[in-house]
Amino acid sequence: MNHDEVLEALERALFDNPRLRDAPSEEVARQLVLGSYLNKEPSVGLVGAAMATIVAEEQAFGPDVPLEEL
Repeated sequence: MNHDEVLEALERALFDNPRLRDAPSEEVARQLVLGSYLNKEPSVGLVGAAMATIVAEEQAFGPDVPLEEL
Protein backbone atom coordinates (compact mmCIF):
# COMPACT_ATOMS: atom_id res chain seq x y z
CA MET A 1 0.00 0.00 0.00
CA ASN A 2 1.38 3.38 -0.92
CA HIS A 3 0.70 7.05 -0.20
CA ASP A 4 -1.49 7.56 -3.27
CA GLU A 5 -3.76 4.62 -2.40
CA VAL A 6 -4.22 5.88 1.16
CA LEU A 7 -4.72 9.45 -0.08
CA GLU A 8 -7.47 8.40 -2.50
CA ALA A 9 -9.22 6.31 0.15
CA LEU A 10 -8.92 9.11 2.70
CA GLU A 11 -10.38 11.67 0.31
CA ARG A 12 -13.43 9.43 -0.26
CA ALA A 13 -13.79 8.72 3.47
CA LEU A 14 -13.60 12.42 4.37
CA PHE A 15 -16.24 13.22 1.77
CA ASP A 16 -18.54 10.60 3.30
CA ASN A 17 -17.66 11.41 6.92
CA PRO A 18 -16.10 14.87 7.46
CA ARG A 19 -15.82 14.19 11.22
CA LEU A 20 -12.84 11.95 10.47
CA ARG A 21 -10.78 15.13 10.10
CA ASP A 22 -10.79 15.50 13.86
CA ALA A 23 -10.16 11.83 14.64
CA PRO A 24 -6.73 10.48 15.61
CA SER A 25 -4.77 8.80 12.80
CA GLU A 26 -5.21 5.40 14.45
CA GLU A 27 -9.00 5.76 14.31
CA VAL A 28 -8.91 7.04 10.71
CA ALA A 29 -6.82 4.01 9.69
CA ARG A 30 -9.41 1.68 11.24
CA GLN A 31 -12.29 3.53 9.62
CA LEU A 32 -10.69 3.23 6.18
CA VAL A 33 -11.00 -0.54 6.51
CA LEU A 34 -14.36 -0.60 8.30
CA GLY A 35 -15.83 1.69 5.65
CA SER A 36 -14.44 -0.54 2.86
CA TYR A 37 -12.22 2.21 1.48
CA LEU A 38 -9.21 -0.10 1.86
CA ASN A 39 -8.84 -3.88 2.29
CA LYS A 40 -6.02 -3.62 4.82
CA GLU A 41 -5.37 -1.11 7.60
CA PRO A 42 -2.66 1.38 6.58
CA SER A 43 0.10 2.46 8.90
CA VAL A 44 -0.53 5.47 11.09
CA GLY A 45 2.36 7.19 9.33
CA LEU A 46 0.77 6.77 5.90
CA VAL A 47 -2.54 8.09 7.21
CA GLY A 48 -0.79 11.10 8.75
CA ALA A 49 1.10 11.81 5.53
CA ALA A 50 -2.08 11.54 3.45
CA MET A 51 -3.93 13.87 5.83
CA ALA A 52 -1.04 16.35 5.62
CA THR A 53 -1.28 16.24 1.82
CA ILE A 54 -4.99 17.00 1.93
CA VAL A 55 -4.45 19.90 4.34
CA ALA A 56 -1.67 21.30 2.14
CA GLU A 57 -3.86 21.07 -0.96
CA GLU A 58 -6.70 22.84 0.80
CA GLN A 59 -4.38 25.62 1.91
CA ALA A 60 -3.05 26.02 -1.63
CA PHE A 61 -6.38 25.81 -3.47
CA GLY A 62 -9.00 26.52 -0.83
CA PRO A 63 -11.39 24.07 0.79
CA ASP A 64 -14.18 24.69 -1.70
CA VAL A 65 -12.29 23.25 -4.67
CA PRO A 66 -13.04 19.53 -5.13
CA LEU A 67 -9.80 17.58 -5.49
CA GLU A 68 -11.10 16.05 -8.74
CA GLU A 69 -10.86 19.50 -10.34
CA LEU A 70 -7.16 19.93 -9.57
